[in-house]
This record gives sequence, structure tokens and C-alpha cells, in this order.
Amino acid sequence: MKILILVPDGVGIRNYLYSDLIPELRKNRAKICLYHKVSKAAIQEIEKVHQTSIEHIEISDLKEGFYLKLLRESTAYARLIYFKKVLKNKTILDFWAKKPKSLKLKVFYFFCKIFGTFFSKNYDKLRKHEIKYENKIKTTNAYKKAIEDLKILQPDFILNLHQRSPITTPVILAAQELKIKNSTVIFSWDNIPKGRLICRPDLYFVWSKLMKEQLCLLYKEISPNKVYVVGSPQFDFYKKKELQLTKEAFFKKYNLDIHKKTICFSGDDTLTSPYDQYFLEDLCISLSNFPKNERPQIIFRRCPVDFSDRYDAVLEKYKNDIVVINPDWRVEKSSQETNFTMLYPSYNDISLLVNTCLHSDIVVNLGSTMAHDFAVYNKPCLYLNYNPKKDKNWSVEMIYQFEHFKSMENLDAVGWINNPSDFYPLLKKALNTPNLIATDRKLWLKRIIQHPLEKNSINLANLILEKCTSVS
Repeated sequence: MKILILVPDGVGIRNYLYSDLIPELRKNRAKICLYHKVSKAAIQEIEKVHQTSIEHIEISDLKEGFYLKLLRESTAYARLIYFKKVLKNKTILDFWAKKPKSLKLKVFYFFCKIFGTFFSKNYDKLRKHEIKYENKIKTTNAYKKAIEDLKILQPDFILNLHQRSPITTPVILAAQELKIKNSTVIFSWDNIPKGRLICRPDLYFVWSKLMKEQLCLLYKEISPNKVYVVGSPQFDFYKKKELQLTKEAFFKKYNLDIHKKTICFSGDDTLTSPYDQYFLEDLCISLSNFPKNERPQIIFRRCPVDFSDRYDAVLEKYKNDIVVINPDWRVEKSSQETNFTMLYPSYNDISLLVNTCLHSDIVVNLGSTMAHDFAVYNKPCLYLNYNPKKDKNWSVEMIYQFEHFKSMENLDAVGWINNPSDFYPLLKKALNTPNLIATDRKLWLKRIIQHPLEKNSINLANLILEKCTSVS
């Protein structure tokens, strides 16, 4: 049997293609082909990890044009309005986040909102609008090329690594035309309410029962028997002993003081948390409250897609307190750093992340998934919960009202830093008595991701193989 894996960007490489998914499929004599939009260097890194060559072919670009893009974006806006009503959560519309600079784009997105508002009033009209987009896709050269490629490749099953990527839509639609079983993962725990499920594959793979319920609630046309809870392979790595350095080796490698407690400050992207640098400085200032012999050190890990210089002044000012361990994400020299597609994590970055979580005592951030990464090792997270700057377009209140944070309801999932003066007492409590803060962090993790974590790759591989053998 042959499994075709759609790789629209570099993010899914870490989460899926470095995991045991490929070895598990191959163990059962499955052939793997990557249908991708990533760099040659990224493909080489995947092959290096698995110590074998992997068949691969590049996906054609989708040139949408004005009308096709209008259909897609107006549908996305319609979905957000509908989700807002169903979930009774006004922050859903914040996922639109369109701030066009040119007059042309301002006019374009104005009409997207007009049409989206109209189609949101009736679910049947909304679905017809989505189907119109799919039918229009079938007139594109990308669709025709996908038909040709699939006829040559002849896969038994297709797995899409990101549900929101427009370039995978022609492939999924072509697969359905050719009666090839196809599927998508829902990439992350917060993705479903964002309204970017481009088309409707045959099967859906989600992290948890909670995600399955939400997907079926918001997309009426998706039957529950098409949605499978498999977890996410990215959590497998935390259980791999071969990736774990000793604390002595890790601290020596990065010039950390083994006698000090260690705080990881994990940065977010510039859109989600535009004032991260102020949070980091407040954290550094709070360290002066500790007795000199008890003063902790900070590991700073920025968001992999944040290329800004916004932290530079703080990092220089507090260089005696902060050790920078940047993500090891790479881009080919011929590519632009801002080209998200060509950006990819090295396999070394997985080891960096694993050991940062394993050997730090706590993590501090603004609503980051890193809370879950640390919870794997039963370590507390402190969420930042105050506004360092006045901004009419952004606030922490808005962030924590996002739908995915409802998953922590009735749980002591994280500690809350509600103002800068909270840093010292909460840090002291979390560092010295971690079992007395965020006591439900493991329970929250179990709501978010299927357990046991080390079985996620195997679960997904087995289900794919099962669906392959069921193809008539």
C-alpha cells in the first residue's frame, strides 16, 4: 500500500514527519510519498532522521485570483460569525485579524465581510458558498495537475498535515474525484474555531474527545463516525529517553548554573503577544526580590516564527540573568526568512525543546501551548494576565476569552500573574512548592490530548493502515 502525505508547510514536519509515524507505517510495508511545499533541505532532514530516502514530489501552486480568493475569505468570515453565535463567544471574530494597508485590499476585505455576513445568516447558504469555492477550485490548473499527479502516484490513502492550507484543497478534491481515501489532521488544539477548514476530506484526525465534539458541533455536515481521536505525535518525543540529556550535560552545554532554579520564558508571536518584551523585563525585575543565593536564572525561548528585534534591549540589559536558547528552525539561503512555507524545524530543535522542558523548573508565558509541554513532566506554568501597555486593539482579557481556553474550566490548570507584583510570590511558590500550584495541570493535559502520549504515532499509523485495507 502507498501513503501520500501532504506537507503544505514546514510546521508539520516536527509534529508528524520526525515522529514514529513514518517508521510505524513502513514497519507494515507501507510506501511513503511526500507531496509537499517545503525546501529541499527540509526533505533531506526528514530523510536523515529516518536514515532512508523518501519519495517526494512538489505540490503545484494554487493561483486563486480575485474571485476564488473572495469566495474563500468571505466563507471564512461567514464561518466566524456562525461560530460566534453557536459558541456565544465574541472573541471568535478576532480570528479574522485583517489589517490591510492598501486601499485595494481594504476594499477587498470590506466586500468579504459583506458577503460573509450575508451567507452566515443561513447554514445551508453557507455550505452552498463553500461548495461553490470547491467547484471553482476544480477549474484551476492546480486541480488538473493534482489529478495528473495522483494518477501517476496511485496512492491508497492521503494524509493532509494541515487543514487550513489552500494549496492542499485541489489535492483533496482530486482524490475524491479519483475515489482515493483521504484525510486531514486538525493541526492544533485551538484550530477548529478559527473557521479555516478549507474543504471536506473523508476522515478527520483530532487530538481529543473535546476537539471531536467541537468539530461536529461547528460543522454540521461532518458525521461523528468520520472523526477519530488519535492524539498528536508531537507529544511522543517527550517520552523518548534517547532525546533526553542529563541535567549536567544540558546545563554545561548552554552555560547554565546547575545550582540555580530555572525559569523558562517562552515567547509568543508578535500578533498574539505584541508586548512580550515588557513581560520579560517585568520578570527580570522581579528576580531582585530573591535573596542573592536563591536568585533563579531564565531560559528565553522565542517563538520560532518571531524574527523581530523587540527583545534585544531587554536581553542585553539582563544578560546576567537570561540564557538565550533559540529554536533551531532553518530556512534555505535562497529563501526569505519570512517565507513561512520554507521555514522548518531541525530535528535538533526537538531535543532542545524536550530538554528545556525537562530541566527547567517552571514556564512563564502568555497563554502558550508550552503549558502542555511542561505538564508532560508535571511542571507548572504561570500565565501572564495583565496589560503592560494600553492598546485598544489588544488585551490579555481578549486572549483568555478565546474558545480553546474554556477547556480549563473548573481546573486549577495554571498559575495567574495578574500584575507585575505577583511575579515574586508566585515564582517563589512555583519554584519551591510546585505541587501546591496549578494542581490540575495533568488533568488539563488529559482533556487536551489523548493518553498515553507515547502511543499517538502508533494510533495514527494503525488507523491509516486500517482505512487502507478497507478500501475496496
